[in-house]
Parts: sequence; C-alpha cells; structure tokens
Amino acid sequence: MGEIIMNQNLIAYYIEQLTEADAMKLAKQYNVNVTNQEIKVILPFLKKNRYRINKQNKNALLSEAQKILSPETYKKAVITIDKFLK
Repeated sequence: MGEIIMNQNLIAYYIEQLTEADAMKLAKQYNVNVTNQEIKVILPFLKKNRYRINKQNKNALLSEAQKILSPETYKKAVITIDKFLK
C-alpha cells in the first residue's frame, strides 16, 4: 500500500514540474500528436488533477476532461491516459 502512495506522489511531482515543451516531447514519445494549443489546455488540467490520476479515477477524470476539451483533443486525451493507466 505504501508503494502505491509513493508512486502516486512521484507521478504527481513529475506532472507538477512538467513544462509545455516537456509535455510536447512526451506526447511525441508516445506517438500522440497534439498541438501547442491543445497542450495549453491539457497540461493545466493534468496539473490540477495530478493527485487523482489513477485507474480508479480514470472515468471521472475523462468525464471532466470532456467538458473542457474539444472532441478531437478529448480523443487524444483518452488515448494518452489509456497508455499510462493500463
């Protein structure tokens, strides 16, 4: 149990430190094509929810993301989240 919390804290810290340029590189690394404008919307959402990013909250987060993202950007977010939360 302690290991899970530690992993979540490390992920949250990583997301908190993530810059737009880093996010673009990471997206390219995972073959997710996003624009700078999309990163400007997605990154603040991720930072705001950094402690909630896990398998248990996946559907709730995607539901919230769908409200603020364009349909095309939302599809990219789903693909990205699915890659990270297998």
